[in-house]
This record gives sequence, C-alpha cells and structure tokens, in this order.
Amino acid sequence: MRLGIHMTQKGGFARNVRRAAEIGCETLQVFIGSPTSWRAPQLDASEVEKRRHVLLECGIEPLIVHTAYLINLASKKEEFLIKSGQLLQQTMSNAHLLGSLYVILHVGSHGGRGYQEGLDLFISTMKREMQNWPSGVELLLENTAGAGTSLGGSFTTIGKILHSLGEEAPVGVCLDTAHAWAAGYDLSTPGGLAETMDELSEHIGMDRVKVIHFNDSVSPRGSYRDRHAHLGEGTIGEEGLQAFLSYPWPEDMPVILETPDRGTDKDALNLARLRSYVSKCPQGWGKHKE
Repeated sequence: MRLGIHMTQKGGFARNVRRAAEIGCETLQVFIGSPTSWRAPQLDASEVEKRRHVLLECGIEPLIVHTAYLINLASKKEEFLIKSGQLLQQTMSNAHLLGSLYVILHVGSHGGRGYQEGLDLFISTMKREMQNWPSGVELLLENTAGAGTSLGGSFTTIGKILHSLGEEAPVGVCLDTAHAWAAGYDLSTPGGLAETMDELSEHIGMDRVKVIHFNDSVSPRGSYRDRHAHLGEGTIGEEGLQAFLSYPWPEDMPVILETPDRGTDKDALNLARLRSYVSKCPQGWGKHKE
C-alpha cells in the first residue's frame, strides 16, 4: 500500500508536498481550488510544471484529486446540474494536466425527488458527461454516510451505477471506512467485517476499489453522521481498522487519511499509527488472493 494524507492548501502546494514527504507520505489527495466554490482554477503551463516537478522530486504517486463538494449529478435543478457537469469537467481536465490518475466524487443526492428517479438521473448524467473527460483519468465514486437523500450510502447502489455504466467506463470506487461505518456496515468485529467485505465483493467487486479513505469515526455505527476521528480514537477502533487492512488489498493501493486537524502534527501521528497497522498485517497482505 502507498500511504498518504489529504493535504491542506494553506501555505502553498510545493511547501505542503515537501512537508508531507518529510513525514513519510507516498501519495496525496488534494482539492484543486476551493471545495465550496463553483470556480475551478485555470492552471497555466508554468504552474503545472512546477507542481509536477515537486511531486516527482518527492516521490509522490499517485496524486489524487477530490472534487468540490458542490457537485451533484443527480440534482433536480437543471441549472445546478449543468454547473455540476461543467465543474466536474474542469476538475477532470486539471487532474489530467497534473498527471493525476484518480478524481474522487461523492455520488450526490436526489434532493427529495425519490431514490430511483435520482439514481436514474445520476446514471444518465454520468453517461453524457464521461464522453468529454480526458483519457487516463478515472473517476472514483466515494461511498457516503448515507444521510438524508444521499444516493451513495450503500454498496448496492454504487454497484448498480457501475453495472449501468459498463465495464469499459473510466469509473471505479473510493472506499471510505468512516462513511461505511456510519452507513451501518460493521468494521469492528470479525463477523461484521466479513459480511461487509462479502457485500462489497458481490455488488462492487474488489478490483473496482482504487483508493481507500482510512478514517476512524466519532459517530456510532448506523448513525448516518459523517464525523471522522483520529485512528484508534473512534468508535471503529484499532482492532477493526487493523483487521480491515489485513484483507488482500493490492500492494500499490493508495490509502489516504482524512483525519481531523490537517496540517498539524496530528498528520504525522495518524500516519505513524497507520504504518504500525500495516506492519502487523500478515505476510503477503498486499497482494490479491488468486
């Protein structure tokens, strides 16, 4: 596995990449621009070159881009839907310029129009929008905590989306442990974890998971509340997190921490804990079973 954090933007890109590398990051996740703005930055050639150079210099790969939170490809408002598609397109283009392999997107919300109608709209919007994405960048659908009118809280729903888009679609999955826990999936006991992984394998497929967001949770299981905790200090706990990592994930799987207090010494503390969990995994843990 390649271990990393969600990198803060404060202080500048190059400075933060170097700081991340100093504490042992091998991969990073970033926002390109504000996560709460409709305006994606236009990266000029000089800035792109500088960013790619520092990533190469620090051995950071892959760079993972997270979309702005505003994007909702299931919105019942036409204007909002159009703006969402445009912002996603610009984000995909910027990711391509920076050499990023993956862009992560929350599945979105049906906004009260109903689950099936919202799901159908998301799928049809995806089919239209992905025709314009640059090659070499894969969009990853992130499972959510499942609150309210969210569409992304279950593996079943995400699996339906992937099936509808087809195997050739440049779309995979980002699996978030805290979100899965909040949505009701048990990651804390051997039996619960086995059932969770069986459902993931059945509806999504382990090979479609391309990035892991590795977080503990402040919230109880099944609360539908998205509140991350420092590793081992939440309701999932060290035993469950350790067991999760012991599954046969690919040896180059990016594992991203989105724990609280980003940009502080807590990043190094959580990364050290993550590395200690990995060191305790069974020999050969980083390869798929045949």
